[in-house]
Amino acid sequence: MFGAIFYVYKKEVQKMNDLIELKLITREDAECLHKLQIEAFMPLYEKYQDDATSPAKESLETITKKIVDDNSNFYFILFNGEKAGAVRVKWHKGQKVHKNVNWISPIFVIPKFQNNGIASNVIKQLFDIYPNTIEWWLSTIKQEEKNCHLYEKCGFVRTGDEIVVNENMTLVFYVKSYIEVRRFKEEDAKEVRNLIVRNFLEVNSKDYGISAMEKLAKVYDVEKVLNVASYAHMYVFEFDGKIIGTGSISSFWGSETESILLSIFVLPEFHGKGVGRKIINTLETDEFYVRASRIEIPASITATEFYRKFGYDYKNGVKELDDEHHYRLEKFKAAGLK
Repeated sequence: MFGAIFYVYKKEVQKMNDLIELKLITREDAECLHKLQIEAFMPLYEKYQDDATSPAKESLETITKKIVDDNSNFYFILFNGEKAGAVRVKWHKGQKVHKNVNWISPIFVIPKFQNNGIASNVIKQLFDIYPNTIEWWLSTIKQEEKNCHLYEKCGFVRTGDEIVVNENMTLVFYVKSYIEVRRFKEEDAKEVRNLIVRNFLEVNSKDYGISAMEKLAKVYDVEKVLNVASYAHMYVFEFDGKIIGTGSISSFWGSETESILLSIFVLPEFHGKGVGRKIINTLETDEFYVRASRIEIPASITATEFYRKFGYDYKNGVKELDDEHHYRLEKFKAAGLK
């Protein structure tokens, strides 16, 4: 009985997949896309009057620029051969497609074709088209609960970031991550050590010189990694079964109210793809962070500006390198609050 039901369900899913296609949009399609976008978003614009953000208010020129943008792909959504909507996948300038953090912006289905499961099917197709994407991002209107539910059903998680557009409308952000986070295991030590050493030689050497980094690499062995893991909460971040990042947090010299972030590194080929942000966000949910009122970071010259984006600033307002050629950064927060 259950097998028969599953078979029927599988056939229906396959039938839906056969009905929905994605077709790359070209400059010549700009006017058609413009009309579809207005038709899809005008009801929301009339509801929220969001002049600054509504795709319904975008000009033909703006849409044409998006179509020809080298850092995005725009697709028509075809339902049984008819244009039912569109979806755009974009990535940061300089990143290679299929290997990045990708945004879905916008995705829409015109009223005639809504409530047919088209949007969720399209999102799943995008996951297949861009199989090596580390994270997917999108934003939507908080007040549109149906849309929020759709994205959550597709595996997206709300980040907590919000932008108030007007008194009636707030944008919320969602992410679907393929990065797996777990606590460090002893057998990870060699892979973590190699990841850190690659950063010394390929990244930090630009600020400290290759000779100094080669010396540091020689002494930064597996035992050094295991030592940090013995007193800190060390995490590893995996993508496709490979450790691509690591980070640790510990109490600051045994303090109950102060903590310290340590050994934060990302494989060089994954720099600029949101992994570092994920490491910081993870460490800032750890119990050592939650209980602390002050958090310190011994920051390399290379990483200082990255940490400052997260609210860490020069300790005591003094910008100077310590004996290990680090800038000491700190952030204050109410104890016990995330």
